[in-house]
Amino acid sequence: MTSYRLLVKDRPPMTVGPEAPQLSVGRAPGNDWVLEDASLSRRHARFEWNPDGLGLRDLGSRFGTALNGVVIQDQVTVRPGDDVILGNVRIQVAEVPEVALKIGPAEAGPALESTAVDAAALRTGAAPAGTPWPQTLIFLQKMTLGLVRDVPVQELLENLLEELLEQLQAERGALLLKDPQGELQPSVVRVRGAGRGTGPIQLSRTLVEAALERREAILLTDPRNDPALASRSLILSGVSSAIVTPLEAEGQVSGLLYCDTRSWLKPFTLDDLHLATTLAHVAAAKLRSARLLAETQKLKALEHEMALAQAIQQRMLPLATLGDGPVDLYAELRPSRDVGGDLYDWQWHHGRLCFCIGDVSGKGVPAALVMALTKTLFRSNGRFLDDPAQLMGAMSSLIYEETGPAIFVTAFCGFFDPADGRLVYSNGGHEPPVILPAHGPARFLETRSGLGLGILPDYPFQDQETVLGEDETALLYTDGVTEAANPAGELFGSVRLLAALERRPDGAPRGVVQHLLGSVDQFAAGAPQADDITLLSLRQRRA
Repeated sequence: MTSYRLLVKDRPPMTVGPEAPQLSVGRAPGNDWVLEDASLSRRHARFEWNPDGLGLRDLGSRFGTALNGVVIQDQVTVRPGDDVILGNVRIQVAEVPEVALKIGPAEAGPALESTAVDAAALRTGAAPAGTPWPQTLIFLQKMTLGLVRDVPVQELLENLLEELLEQLQAERGALLLKDPQGELQPSVVRVRGAGRGTGPIQLSRTLVEAALERREAILLTDPRNDPALASRSLILSGVSSAIVTPLEAEGQVSGLLYCDTRSWLKPFTLDDLHLATTLAHVAAAKLRSARLLAETQKLKALEHEMALAQAIQQRMLPLATLGDGPVDLYAELRPSRDVGGDLYDWQWHHGRLCFCIGDVSGKGVPAALVMALTKTLFRSNGRFLDDPAQLMGAMSSLIYEETGPAIFVTAFCGFFDPADGRLVYSNGGHEPPVILPAHGPARFLETRSGLGLGILPDYPFQDQETVLGEDETALLYTDGVTEAANPAGELFGSVRLLAALERRPDGAPRGVVQHLLGSVDQFAAGAPQADDITLLSLRQRRA
């Protein structure tokens, strides 16, 4: 079945086909193809493969999607050679050619007379019978096969050193690796044959620095003649020759390899040095790849945990709308990271709607934990406390006890009676809500801004009161709206906030929230979202 390759200049190509039938494109990390371009929306478009061709669908992007110069509205079919433009990003579509492979029937014929290599020799490292393979080549083959196997790094290093000592007829050897602080620590130390009982191996600092800092592989053919590199204990131990070489891969030195012998009849040679250096480099590459794999696995585990945390946090929030009832309400939370510190919630209390919106200081996991705590306290205390100031005070005291003054929560809490429009509210250092009448300019609700929750153990929050008319809508928001920045570094601000709401299509809570989000996105023009954005809007439901 035909697959399609998508090409963007200076980017690795992506393939859509039976193996990967969908490919979402956008700026957000959750997309299959993440393209960092200011003209792209967070979720811009999606390619969909099917046996009849390749579909393309725009996902409500800001700057649109075009096929061969025509802006698309619904799903269209893309052909090889077509020109797709997402915002300002040009994507060329090419067909991946199918290559068939068949194995024909066996044919009788004369036996092949060409030279064959014994496969068993390749697997075991043994020399094929009747062939003059150099012993060193056999050893390298054996060690290379061992290095590519999926074995624990420590086992690999132990096998490498033991085999190398045997190959070089060395008496002592050691592999030392750098710890996280950059200090050398012995990983494997081995002695063999006459080398047993020769005492500890003591290397000179000059020798170590030459291997690590200057990345030099060194052959000492007679330590007595080079006291600058050889330590006194090394000379006194009767060592005739020694090899020191760094473990280096892609310019990074992760440790060093050392081996020595006391045999004056068979000292190490330059060939021995080259062999040890080659194996050291291969071992360093294996060590680096193993560490990168471990880091990748940790990162994947962390990403999985963060995705799970995000799902849990989203499930903690109530539905975006109340549905049927006397109050028309809509809310939306857009985190800047996987998890964040914004929150909103509501519950009914003796015929009144008790609601809140909040913003935890800080970002990431710590803010998310305090967000969960704040929401839990709102739910538990809001069941029996009768006014916002009492509720805010109870939440603030417990947040202070659990977190201390380094973390606080700005919050706005209200009790709304849909029967008469009476709204009792209390502000804890939060942005003032906006009141939107059916006719006339939008205005900020007058509030006395108290301290954030959790700053002091006991703080007297104050109640205020207003009446929300049948034709008026209240809009609450976090500072992620007013502090949204464009590529020039300008902030959206409260003036643009009111101006954007003047152009709202109507006062329905859902329309108000989505209109303001669209205005913020248009202003940001693709600049990264630096803070969580949360909006909550409500009004009396109209008959």
